[in-house]
Amino acid sequence: MKKKKIPYGLTDFIRIQTENYYYIDKTRFIPEIEEDDNFLFLLRPRRFGKSLWLSVLECYYDLNYESIFDKVFKGTYIYNHRTRLKNRFYILKLDFSAIDVTDYENSFRNYLKNKIKDFCLRYKLHIDFDCSNPIDMLNILFDYMKRNNLFLYIMIDEYDNFVNKVLIESLSEYKKIISTKEGIYKQFFTTLKSGTTGSNAPIKKMFITGVSPLALYDVTSGSNIGSNISLKERYNDILGITPEELELLIEYYGLKGKREKILNRADEWYGNYRFNKEKEYTIYNTDMLMYYIKHLINEGREPDELVDVNVRTDYSKLRYLLITSSKLNGNFEELNNLIQDKPVTIGTIVQDFSAFEVADRDNFLSFMFSLGFVTIEKYRTALRLSIPNQTIKRLMGEFLYKGLKSVDFNFYIHKFNEYMLDFAYEKRLEAFYYLAEEIKKNSSIRDYFTGEGFLKGFMVSTLVLCPYYEVLTEQEVTKGYVDIVLNPIREEVPYGGIIELKYIPRKRKWKELLGKAVEEGKRQLRKYNPLEAKHLLDKEFIKVLIVYRGWEMVYCEKI
Repeated sequence: MKKKKIPYGLTDFIRIQTENYYYIDKTRFIPEIEEDDNFLFLLRPRRFGKSLWLSVLECYYDLNYESIFDKVFKGTYIYNHRTRLKNRFYILKLDFSAIDVTDYENSFRNYLKNKIKDFCLRYKLHIDFDCSNPIDMLNILFDYMKRNNLFLYIMIDEYDNFVNKVLIESLSEYKKIISTKEGIYKQFFTTLKSGTTGSNAPIKKMFITGVSPLALYDVTSGSNIGSNISLKERYNDILGITPEELELLIEYYGLKGKREKILNRADEWYGNYRFNKEKEYTIYNTDMLMYYIKHLINEGREPDELVDVNVRTDYSKLRYLLITSSKLNGNFEELNNLIQDKPVTIGTIVQDFSAFEVADRDNFLSFMFSLGFVTIEKYRTALRLSIPNQTIKRLMGEFLYKGLKSVDFNFYIHKFNEYMLDFAYEKRLEAFYYLAEEIKKNSSIRDYFTGEGFLKGFMVSTLVLCPYYEVLTEQEVTKGYVDIVLNPIREEVPYGGIIELKYIPRKRKWKELLGKAVEEGKRQLRKYNPLEAKHLLDKEFIKVLIVYRGWEMVYCEKI
């Protein structure tokens, strides 16, 4: 029997089930959803499968799909565990990623009008809309559903998609969208909320997905339009791929011979997400992992680029979160600590805050959590947050790089990567000299070099943009810890790297300090044996000792 195809990027449940695609069965959550509150709100980072989940709900609850239930749901959990509300609803499904951000006001109006008209055609509802305003049309629709006692289920995919894009481009335009009474977006949610209240309210159920809570908080003064289930323990696995589900994928496609390598890649590049502090195991980003598995199956080898271009975002444009009065602020320092794998803790993930308050430290970290830039690593009274994987670490490096460019640090990453290629194949150290020279030339960045922590974070955030290595920090090797390990991504890269960084202050009598730093660094590097470390390729690792005096590099040698 022909193996099922990998459904990378597909969000149409009917197509997946009828065109021989592999489906990771999440229908066991349907009874949970049905018995929960009627109006639900689920946040997850991009590419986790939110759109496919809404497609599943649509197929299950839409009365128009009752005739194809057996064909579509056969083989899934819900097929033998049907609920009382199966195929009972009229579904008004909206996808706000379809809104043209360049003309969002008119685009949103036209989109709503077309979806309402399409809704009436699909269900053969003869409603006289004697108006052209989509908000008035919604009110007429709600009144019709109420008078005829018809069950209406509202589904909104990516509710915050276009407003997040507006926020990224212009804070003032974002304010106009969410604060003015005549703004169509705010009017829409006000109307939606009114449709959920009162006796025999027309909207019986609602499910909204998105990335962050900012827009809903700003247009409704909090997410009181529905219950936010994003951090509830029982919904931790509702999207994404669990370790058990990955094992089933490996077994189904006959990849057991490559199991160890797949698990290592998946853990290092696509996994380690946790959406509830009580969960012992972590999960994988659906599209990130499917991108990798699909290439492995179709091409018989790993993709040349482990980071799928489709996971890249334009969140790096949110420079105002890192800069205050043309200076890097405390949030930059938090990201700098995160990229070094230093402990960053928060009392709780904040779920209700405004975009105008997002620069506050706890809100900022909570926003990074909602974007998927950080995840819950462990819980001991407070939550410890960390960057989940190498893919996100690379995106974080781009974010920090854009932040540095915003304070006029002129550094060319393509040139640095050319030098890193020389390091990878010829053991040359020009990359580190180039970096040091650029720091020395740029007075705007030198003031930030106030200690070893910033130096190491800066080095890591630069190295993660190099395509030849995965960058590991604080790796335990032979009863010690390596500052930075450059583990080759590809077998053909001949040399890895182990970098020990030392920092001495800019004092007058600094040469004695330099001698001690060099002596200590050499001692530490000599005892590091990369062959004893986990997950490192069996390669020769170049050991490099680098010493900075303030913002000036004073020593760089292979040991």
